[in-house]
Formats: sequence, C-alpha cells, structure tokens
Amino acid sequence: MKKLPFHDLYESWGAQFIELNGWLIPYHFSDISDEVQAALNRVVLLDRSYLGKLKLTGDDALELLDRITSNDMKGLLASTYCDTIFNTPDGRLVDYCRVINLSPGLLIISSYMDSQHLLEWLERFIVTEDVQVEEAGDRFNWFTLLGPESLALIHTLADEPVQTDDDVIWLTCAGESFPAIRNDHFLIPAYNLCFPTGDSSELIATLVDLLESHNGMMIGDGAFQIIRVESGMPDWGTEIKPDYNAHEARLLHAVSFTKDNYTGQEVIARLDTYDNVQKYLMIVDIDGKLDHQPPLQIFYDNEEIGTLTSYAFDPLNNRHVGLGYVKKAYTLEGLNLTVEVHSGPRRFAARLRVPPHERFD
Repeated sequence: MKKLPFHDLYESWGAQFIELNGWLIPYHFSDISDEVQAALNRVVLLDRSYLGKLKLTGDDALELLDRITSNDMKGLLASTYCDTIFNTPDGRLVDYCRVINLSPGLLIISSYMDSQHLLEWLERFIVTEDVQVEEAGDRFNWFTLLGPESLALIHTLADEPVQTDDDVIWLTCAGESFPAIRNDHFLIPAYNLCFPTGDSSELIATLVDLLESHNGMMIGDGAFQIIRVESGMPDWGTEIKPDYNAHEARLLHAVSFTKDNYTGQEVIARLDTYDNVQKYLMIVDIDGKLDHQPPLQIFYDNEEIGTLTSYAFDPLNNRHVGLGYVKKAYTLEGLNLTVEVHSGPRRFAARLRVPPHERFD
C-alpha cells in the first residue's frame, strides 16, 4: 500500500484514512461537515500528491505533446501551464492533464492515481524524437488550496502583488520557490501548489500555520469528493475514461479548435461542427441514500437517458448528489425534470443541474 510523503504527519494529526487504488490517503481530519464548510466559507488545503506525474525532457518534448494532445502547446512559455487531453484516435478520453513548463523539462500531472497508463501511451508515439519520459511521482508534491480566502493566503507568500485573474503565481515558502496555479474547475476559488518532495516538512508546517491564521484546515478525500461533485468536476475512472469524450465531459477549455492533426482531432472537430454531441455531464440531486454505488442507470419515464457515475452525501445541504452522463435532450437548464436513479430494485427520484462553471463561463 502506497502512502503520501506526509502520511506520518497526517496520522499524528488524527487523520482517518481510506484505501483507494493502492493508496492509503486521508479521508478526513475532523468532521466532514466542518471540512466542507471551511472550504466553502474560508480556506482549506488538500494533499493530492497521489496523482500520477511524468517528466518530459529533450528538444522535441513540447512538439510531441502538441502533436498528440488536444490543446495548443507551442506557446507554452517557461513557468506557465496548459490543460490538455490525451485522446484515442476516435476522440475518447485517455487522460485529462495539466502540463507545467519547468524549463528545462515539462511536468505532466495526470487525473489518475499513478501514471503507468500515460507512460505507456506516450511511449508508443516516440520513435525518433528527442524525448525522454520518466516517472516523477516521488519528486513532486501536488496540493490543492480551496476556498474564498485562498488568494489572501497566497498573497502572504507571493513574490509579487497578485490579482484574482493571475493564472500562475510564484510563491516563496521555507526557502522553496514554487507555483500556485489557478484551478477554475470548482465552484469556489482554488489553486494547485506544486513543490518538490524531499525535506519539505518546514514548508508544510508554514502552510498549515497560515491556514490556521485564516481559520482554515486540512481536509481529506471525503470533503473533496463532495466539493468535486457539487462543482461538476469530472474525475479519473468515473467520468474521465475512454467511454466519454471532451465535449461530453465539459472539458473543451482544454481543446484547441484552431490547430490540426492531433490524435482524435477529426472526431472532436466533427462533433463541434455538426453539433452532434450525444450526452453531457450533469449534476444529479437524489431523493435519498442509494443502496448501490455507481455506475447506475438514470431513467425518464420508461426511457434510459443516462448513467450515474459518481455519488456523495452533502451534509451542509443535507442532500445526496451525484454526477452522471445524460442524453443531450435532457440537459437544458430550466427543464426541471424529475428523473429516476435505479439502485437495484429501488427507484430514487432525482433532478438534473447544469454544472456551475458551465453557467458562468
């Protein structure tokens, strides 16, 4: 069982752990309701260093990523980042990634725990190119700062004055310089923090002290899943997998429609040109606790219209909520349809919501 670099520290803080895909990660540090409330109203810190990471080096590394992923990578300057998607030839999701130009080298953060699948995918495209790929999961920590006071906390560590629309803010803490990268997936302000592993105990202690000064706290995966689902954010193995495409997952911010000839480009462009997307990711509010875990069928009258892919209980709003892919005709905002989620022999009434970032883009 793999453990995070700060596992022992989290254990000393009273964290309760959960086993997930071969990792032992914090599920909660305190009451989950308190953790969600702190995220929505103040600021919290989440350790997601279990996400897969790859380091690419070589003269052709950037050109390779531009050729095989969905976004335009050619203008990725040093110390900047870009979200991009690895697709199958028929436009299905292999992985949704964040790429940071460390100069020298590119750091890829996967949406999946671990990165073996992505390593194997990349290697099939490297023939004569000057590109070296290496596993970097044990070389970098990956944290997420969430909450309306995130920017205020970052301001105390920033090398220069910061603005709410800054995409990358360079911070200095405990002698380390590292980026805070804005993350617009959530219904609250969020930033990803990427810093090297090694002797970073002083850095994490400083971050936690700053959290406490803002009446914030560490959170675990339990609270994160609630916030993720309420935000309509797709995740690995549930919404991000080869069953779906970028249109359906609402990930078009990571797709360039002005560049040609990347893997899966023809299918993705055709779906856009002919408005031929068949389904979209939706938030599903459910009346009651489900008896089974997703995937579960979603029906309207006697017609199967979608699949529930994620499920969580939101203690602040006292509601059961999930994510699901639903046929396009049923995804218009304002329809206010009552659908059913089938959990074994039981049927649970539910309603569909458009993810919040789709409403405000």
